[in-house]
Amino acid sequence: MSKHQNDNRSNQLNPNNINYWKSRGYTQIPDHPFDVAKSFKKQWSKHELDNRANQLNPQHPAYWKSRGFL
Repeated sequence: MSKHQNDNRSNQLNPNNINYWKSRGYTQIPDHPFDVAKSFKKQWSKHELDNRANQLNPQHPAYWKSRGFL
């Protein structure tokens, strides 16, 4: 990844940067950006959390299946 690409990615992940908001459809930083940013967070179900944990655990078959080995 080039420096420009890396900087752009970092900016799009930083709520203090205008590129973060532009990548989410805003034209400017909102007056209360952290209240808006909180609304992006998804509430995960127990099943989704368990599935994610299993996919991150190399001792679980879901880890290998998610990487195309099973």
